[in-house]
Amino acid sequence: ANTKAWEPAGSYPPTGLAATVVGLPEWIKAGCGDAEYICAEKGATFPGDVCPASLPDLSGHNNFATDVLKADPSLYGKLKDRKTEKGVSLAKCLKTGIDNKGHPNIKTVGLVAGDEDSYEVFKDLFDPVISARHGGYASDASHPTDMNPSNLLQEKIDPTGKYTLTTRCRTGRSVRGFRLPPACSFEERRELERVIVKGLMSLTGDLEGEYFPLHGSRSFAGKPTGMTEEKEEQLRKAGNLFQEPDSTLLLSSGCGRHWPDGRGIFHNKAMNFFVWVNEEDHMRIISMEVGDNVDAIFKRFCAATEGVGKVLRAEGYDFMHNDHLGYILTCPSNLGTGLRAGTIVKVPKLSARPDFKAVCAKLGLQARGTAGVDSVSTDGRFDISNADRLGKSETHLVNVFIRGVKTFIEWEQKLEAGEDLDAVIEAAKPWEPSGGAAPAAAASSDPEYPPNGLTAAVKKLPEWIQLGCGNAEYICAEKSATFPGDVCPDKLPDLSEHNNFAVDELKKDPSLYDKLKGLKTSKGVTLAKCLKTGIDNKGHPNIKTVGLVAGDEESYTVFKDLFDPVIGARHGGYPADGKHPTDMNPGNLLQEKIDPTGNYTVTTRCRTGRSIRGFCLPPSNTFEERREVERVIVKGLLSLEGDLKGDYFPLHGSRSYAAKPTGMSEEKEEELRKAGNLFQEPDSTLLLSSGCGRHWPDARGIFHNEARNFFVWVNEEDHMRIVSMEKGDNVHAIFQRFATACATVQQVLKEEGYDFM
Repeated sequence: ANTKAWEPAGSYPPTGLAATVVGLPEWIKAGCGDAEYICAEKGATFPGDVCPASLPDLSGHNNFATDVLKADPSLYGKLKDRKTEKGVSLAKCLKTGIDNKGHPNIKTVGLVAGDEDSYEVFKDLFDPVISARHGGYASDASHPTDMNPSNLLQEKIDPTGKYTLTTRCRTGRSVRGFRLPPACSFEERRELERVIVKGLMSLTGDLEGEYFPLHGSRSFAGKPTGMTEEKEEQLRKAGNLFQEPDSTLLLSSGCGRHWPDGRGIFHNKAMNFFVWVNEEDHMRIISMEVGDNVDAIFKRFCAATEGVGKVLRAEGYDFMHNDHLGYILTCPSNLGTGLRAGTIVKVPKLSARPDFKAVCAKLGLQARGTAGVDSVSTDGRFDISNADRLGKSETHLVNVFIRGVKTFIEWEQKLEAGEDLDAVIEAAKPWEPSGGAAPAAAASSDPEYPPNGLTAAVKKLPEWIQLGCGNAEYICAEKSATFPGDVCPDKLPDLSEHNNFAVDELKKDPSLYDKLKGLKTSKGVTLAKCLKTGIDNKGHPNIKTVGLVAGDEESYTVFKDLFDPVIGARHGGYPADGKHPTDMNPGNLLQEKIDPTGNYTVTTRCRTGRSIRGFCLPPSNTFEERREVERVIVKGLLSLEGDLKGDYFPLHGSRSYAAKPTGMSEEKEEELRKAGNLFQEPDSTLLLSSGCGRHWPDARGIFHNEARNFFVWVNEEDHMRIVSMEKGDNVHAIFQRFATACATVQQVLKEEGYDFM
């Protein structure tokens, strides 16, 4: 049980600082009392309670949250005055990202949740941050949970025992009904400690153990001054206990307040199971041991989380969890499973490769120095763990870890034997539940690749193009592309100088904007997404553009009051109730030669587009959606036979397709472009503003047959652009090829459970 003993005023939190804190540097002490962390020395001056009227200058910032705010500054004005039911403000969530401009080694999130409701009340900021951090995770996606140890791969990571030192599984859990550590009160934290420790002390068997509050904490009656300094030092030296909050990321978040009160560690007798209480999360649960027995480690981990959960439920509490985000934790980076399966492994030859971190990413892994994120390794020892947290289940991520580290050790052994592994590593891919890997299986956590960064090739392009090739909406003042792509402003912008079909309709009937601006499709597409390209681009000197795109199939229905008149104007008065006929029968073509002499026609072609039902269209689809679109389309294309048989070539630099994990060669790409058979990078603000350039070049490519008279573009402006062509005027052969290809690809899609829109 907890107690709140009498304490002299000002000598202990919440009215003063604990004796163990008094000797720390001033910049740390400033975050260990009751007040929000304000420290001019560290640039930590953003208020943690109420947002200033104006968004601070973010030009020097580099984290996921400030990226989203720079892409759409209107979000700040929209959210800055909101509060959750428990009183958490945007200022509380955002302070750590404003105070800390960036990190030298990793791209930080720059955003924390103060309570469970933060993810909903501030979802317009959290959702795009979560998507950017977790590889395009969609705002309507469902997160799977699987804690069944029998679903783990039964494989030894290190059969020799020479390479792995220790292995662990770690996760976090939060208790529903309480604010999270950045925002919880002194009393809340103590009550959390009480209910969590009660659960931990009920564990039996090999999980039975003892709770040790931090030295100097007065919150726990069983140890009223906390553990001894010697015990604390012993735990820290072994790497089993967290430090005082010596990071401005933690201090600005509010996690250092009232230190060390209400914090501690539980461990079992064998010291292979630990639970941190009230550090960055309510609970950090760690199961570990020497060697590579992942099965035993995971079973212990699952038994502990279930045991503590039962006690919480008996007390009227439960873990924070929902179908969309999985287990709710303080930092969005840990949502979903919150799980990190890791091992300290010795791979000096493999890790000596200059592309070692990229190699890790290819297998769904990440590497840290053995002392944490900031540390470097000098002896080939690294802490290797799964890179993903959200969108895949616990057993899935542990299996990615098992297979990945096992592969690393096999490679290390081959390197020791002098073998060349470049080709093997080039073709590597993460474990997938099918036993193989889907084509869409490359590095989701690489900061030098979408969705977290830009490829080297894209970085060579002009800045105004680069801005549209990352994860965020295209915002470029240089090109006057400033209309938001997610939420419409309250007022329709000035359209007096615009000239396209969409703005023509809005100028005729401005009330359409107010009628439609708050609507969304079931997949989350807004009018802003559809209209952005037409607002950003006033007109074209040679053609009258449409000025409107669909983000998904439903856009044509939800926003029909705008789409219908635009379609009517663009297509010669086509009525809103018109019925479009379809006839792909080549037998109905005129049997006439266009050019009997052969003197006049050079080449002839038929071209169309196709979209796949169930996915957002290219302006709106996520990173993962685009990869799945590529997978099913390419599967269909590779089933073509006869004169349509060919091969698929991803754009140079794309990592989405396992058979060509770095895409086609630069020479192949140049050859196709010179012949006019391949699309360019998105060098038009029409495309960039539409959103079609996001994550470039990932999951885009071209299929062509051996005769090179049949081409399919994948994931450019449409899911598919199908082109049948040849020299001369043989329209019948061209159309026959075109119709056969469309029908065959559609049949394969149907077998996969999809169809054309």
